[in-house]
Amino acid sequence: MTLIQAVLIGCVAALTQLEGGWLGEAKFREPVITGFLVGMILGDVEKGLMIGAALQMMWMGATGIGPTAQLDIGTGGTIGAAVAIMTGKGAEAAIVFALPVAVIMQFLNTLLLTAFSGLMVAADRKIDEGNLKGAISIHYLCGFFTFLLYFGLTFIVMYFGNDAINSIVNGLPEWANNGLQAIASILPAMGFALLMNIIMERNLIPFFIIGFVIAAYTELTMVAVTAIAVAIAWMVFLLRSGQQNSPAAVQQNVVDEWED
Repeated sequence: MTLIQAVLIGCVAALTQLEGGWLGEAKFREPVITGFLVGMILGDVEKGLMIGAALQMMWMGATGIGPTAQLDIGTGGTIGAAVAIMTGKGAEAAIVFALPVAVIMQFLNTLLLTAFSGLMVAADRKIDEGNLKGAISIHYLCGFFTFLLYFGLTFIVMYFGNDAINSIVNGLPEWANNGLQAIASILPAMGFALLMNIIMERNLIPFFIIGFVIAAYTELTMVAVTAIAVAIAWMVFLLRSGQQNSPAAVQQNVVDEWED
């Protein structure tokens, strides 16, 4: 890996940490986006997208709810996609590095936010004093340190750890590679199941079955399946709107308002 490539990958990993705070919910940290960017940097966009999509499926159900910490999918997905492309391996190589990195970096992020808590007291004091420029400068200072930390760690791993990464991936025994390939096949299904567990409702089950049958037993592309789904959703919307605007529904609304 060249110096420029390591710098750019470090920037991608660092920018994923500014998601939500500075960049808004642009979904920049999602593995399918970071995989695409890493693929552009390393000259293999197709493989970057494939690895990113596999990691996206794996993590799509990993949602941080309440006080539970979410995995750092931004840094994990970035480094995982870079390792897979550098070593010429598939999603199994990405998983070897993506999962541990996601856990470690989330722990590091917790320590970083704990360290920033002292600066938040100073920011509150400046706001009470009416010194908005001082409070804003603290905000930018925290963002600068966050960017610098994630950029530096990712750059060091990518540029100076290239030989170590190749040694680890190429030194895995055959049984470990077979196991990782099985895991790479199972984890996307588990991630999708976790997501369905969150959003699935009883009245959505028929639509899920229809979509599954169309995707699994026809030769339609995902664009065609998506178009069919949009058409069905639009028809359901029109039917429900028609029921709400029917004479009986209007009469019932008038009666309800009169009784109120």
